[in-house]
Amino acid sequence: MSKLAVIDLGTNVINVLVGAVDQEKYTVLYEEKITKAMVQQPLYAMHISLEEQKNIVDTLVAIKKKLDIDGVPFIVAKATSLLRDAPNAAEVIEAIRFKTDIQVEVISGMEEAALIYYGISSYFTLTDAYGLIMDIGGGSVECIIFNYLKPLWERSFALGIRRVAAQFAYSDPITPLEAALLEDYYCTALAPLFAQTKLYSPSQLIGSSGAFRTLLMLYKCHYNLSTTQTEGSIKRVSAEQFFNIYKVIQTTPASVWQEKLSVEPVFLKLIPLSACLIKVILTTCNLQEIIISDNSLRTGLFIREWNRLKQNKLI
Repeated sequence: MSKLAVIDLGTNVINVLVGAVDQEKYTVLYEEKITKAMVQQPLYAMHISLEEQKNIVDTLVAIKKKLDIDGVPFIVAKATSLLRDAPNAAEVIEAIRFKTDIQVEVISGMEEAALIYYGISSYFTLTDAYGLIMDIGGGSVECIIFNYLKPLWERSFALGIRRVAAQFAYSDPITPLEAALLEDYYCTALAPLFAQTKLYSPSQLIGSSGAFRTLLMLYKCHYNLSTTQTEGSIKRVSAEQFFNIYKVIQTTPASVWQEKLSVEPVFLKLIPLSACLIKVILTTCNLQEIIISDNSLRTGLFIREWNRLKQNKLI
């Protein structure tokens, strides 16, 4: 078997997925999430500073060295919202290429949504009605409405949590007024989505980003139990469970969570914004369950590239 690595350069995280591949099957060898290389503050400006650029390039150099040691011949790297919008993205991409020989391709929001759907649908089958996938990133939020056969509607919104944090000053913990203003903002910005959810009436929300997994961690931590259903890489959270932890988040400073959980402090600071967004989605669409998937863009990208290697008889 040969080896394939895919690298997803997001706004919050650099994701790496490495697998063994041949014509018949693939096996995931390991996955890695690297947070410290990426932007660590609200996106007041999309320009990537020299320090941030150095962190990103140094991280890619370290990734490439590890992949070389592991004997990985096929490496594919894609970038999303941060490099999609940064005016100096070309400089960062060229610096990565010069130092590592890895050519990073910036993908559109629509392609990002398509890869997210591809990654989730490869592991999860919707057996009735319609579903809504939501991926909450630092720079953008991808939404896909689908049935058990195919995606029916998809859109990328410039509502990434770091973008929103740059527009809304909020307390720690967030106040009821701040939360209400934020919810109004989300309701207005997501009007195109809600027009489609009225048409299709999705029955489930599938969350594929770190924000959903962090919410699940907070729930388990606060209640000191594990009451969520688990099916491999799929976790199920009822709307009631979400609203219970939502109330706790609204009244708990980030420092309290930080003492209990090994989560990057910046993510704990941003979680009230993610929680408000999810609340708006659940309430407006009258959804009763969240399905949290570990699979996302990197999974879809890996499977797509594996199929490409097979079709071109490179493996």
